[in-house]
Formats: sequence, C-alpha cells, structure tokens
Amino acid sequence: MEAGDTLEAVHKRFAKHEFEFMLVMEGERFVGLCERQKIGMVLGARFGFAMHSRQPVREAMLPETTVIRTNQPLSEVLSLTCSRPDKSLYDDVVLVDAQGAVLGVIFSRTLVRLQNGLLQEKIQELENKQRELNKKNEQMEGDLNLAREIQLSMLPTQIAEVSDGGRNLKLRCQHRYVSAGVVSGDFFHFLKISDSAVGIFICDVMGHGVRSAFVTAMLRGLVEEMRLVGNDPGELLTRVNTEMLSILKPTDSPLYATAYYLVADVARREIRYAKAGHPDPLLLRRATGEVISLECPKSTKGPALGLVRNAKYGTCESTLEAQDVVLLFTDGISEVFDANDKEFGLGNLTAALKTGRKLPLDGLLDGVLVASQNHSATKSFDDDVCLVALEAVPG
Repeated sequence: MEAGDTLEAVHKRFAKHEFEFMLVMEGERFVGLCERQKIGMVLGARFGFAMHSRQPVREAMLPETTVIRTNQPLSEVLSLTCSRPDKSLYDDVVLVDAQGAVLGVIFSRTLVRLQNGLLQEKIQELENKQRELNKKNEQMEGDLNLAREIQLSMLPTQIAEVSDGGRNLKLRCQHRYVSAGVVSGDFFHFLKISDSAVGIFICDVMGHGVRSAFVTAMLRGLVEEMRLVGNDPGELLTRVNTEMLSILKPTDSPLYATAYYLVADVARREIRYAKAGHPDPLLLRRATGEVISLECPKSTKGPALGLVRNAKYGTCESTLEAQDVVLLFTDGISEVFDANDKEFGLGNLTAALKTGRKLPLDGLLDGVLVASQNHSATKSFDDDVCLVALEAVPG
C-alpha cells in the first residue's frame, strides 16, 4: 500500500486477501506496516467509517516495526524477533537486503515454526550426544570398577606369620582402607623379611583417581623388587625413590608419594623405620596407655618419593614390647575438619588410641575411624584413608 492510500482502500484490500499485515511505502521507500485488526477496529467503531475512512494509512501504521537484513545470522534474527514484548510478538517482520531495499514481509509464525524446528534438531542432537556420553561413562565406570578390584586385590589380606624363636612373642595385624573415590592413592604392602621380622610399607600418592592408583601399583612392584634390602628401611626408600624418578622422568607433570617403611622384628624386640615426607606412626603401649610418635631425627628424614633424585633416607630404631601396638596411617584420618574448620589432628588421633587401648585390635581401629568421622562436618572422609596396625602379642 502507498502511504497516501485511504483506510477505506486498505480495508478493501485486506478483505480480498488473508494477510494480517501489509507494507506501507512512499514510492520506493518503506515507511511501516499496517495491520488488518487495527484498521478494522478504527473503521468498525461507532462513526468510525464516517470519520476515518478518508484518513491516509500513514496515520494508522504500527508504532514499531521489526526489520531484519538478509546478511544477519539466523540466530540473531530469531533472538531479535522472539525477544519482542507480548503485544508485538506475532507481528510480521520486514526483510530488506544489505543495501536496505525492501524485499518483502516474513510471516511471524514462519519464524516461530523455524525456531521450533531448530530447537527440535538441537534437542535431538543433544539427546544423541547424551546417549554417547552415557555409553562412554558406562565404559569408563566399568574400567574404574575393574581398576578398583585390581587395586583391592593387591592389598595384603593378612600379615605373614612371624614370631621369635621361643614362641613368646608374635605379630598380629589389622587394617582399614577407605577410598574417597572409586580408586585410591593410598596403599600399603607387607614384606616378610625373616621368620621373626616383617616390613610394612605405606604410602600416599598425590591427588586421586587413576593416575594415583597407577603410581601405587608401580610402588608395590618397586618395593617387591627391593625385598633383598627390606631389612634396612632407609636403604629401601632410597632405592625406591631412585627407581621411581627414573620411571617417571618422561612425564610432564610431577608425581610424588609420601611413604613410611617400618620393620618389626620380634626376635630382637625392636622396630626399624624410615620416613619419606609421611606422617609419623604412633606407638601405643597398652600396658601403660602411653602413646609415642615414632619421629625420625632430622638427619635421617627425606622428602617425598619422586621429588629429589639423590635423596638419602636414614634408618631409625625403637624398642618393641609385648602388647605394643604400632599404627601407621595416611593423612586422610587426621586432616578431617568440623563445622568450625577445626582439624581432627594428631591430638585427637592420640586420644582415640588411648580411649581404645583395652579393645581388641579390630575394635581399636574401628574406634579411630568412628572418632574421625564423628569429628567431620559431613560425617565422611574427603580424602583416602589407610590404617595399618601391628600388635606384638605374647605367644
């Protein structure tokens, strides 16, 4: 329609067609849109035809018109047209070329159908991707569960039987192993040194997940390889560190593990131990209730395994008496925080040992776990937990 056409002429034009909107032009220049409903309301009102039929259509155009260009991305067009207010949401859209010349009018419902079609395509695409992810997740979950089974199968179920020659003293062992994930970075292993001595290796690999679990498996193999020097804790850790660095040298990111290796010798009534950046074990003397931290002198301490190539680890010694309990642990048991961000810590761990000193070994370990969990704000462990307890039992 021309801008000077009367509302009567426009009304007749609408009557011949099913259009809801028509372009209003002044020669070659687009000036706006007119709407069937609006013109019908103006002319259909009381005295409307008599008063407004000769009025030019330029005075009855829509106040706002959405104009889009052929070079606009479809996503931008749909975003523009679908973000309009409810009053004008279903108004038709004027299409112009890159130079601004009018090409025609796009039916608004065509855009709605187009958007719905694209949404359906995207939904289908997302559903297909979700099915692929679910399948991959199932495969990954299966692999992780298999890795967990393998890792758990590598944990010793019981200590090799050792005793002194006179059968007056022997060792009993219990452990507790709680993984924060499917697989764990905590690990322990036993080495039978002789008929009267056994070695216990415990480690905590940095991080969690498959990488950490891989390193625990590697460390188990290295400890087994060092069986011939298993009677000397410092030498064993020194050699394990050297081999670990040699194996992990090609990797880009650092991998390290804190570790502690202890040899309990019931014939000599002593324990020998070495430390690689790991928490010190606790020695509970059941007879007196005393709890002693098995600290190493500064000169014998070494860094975590896998950090320093030429690190040397020294061996320390302490006595072992009947009814003594040695508790080796990883920091997951002590680094537990309550709602006030207060750590369970070594103090509470020591107190839990004293509280349960008259309990059987399994009850003692369970009491330590419960005490730590009860301290936690979430009543659970955020890190892997490994406890290994040795008890010198009169034979």
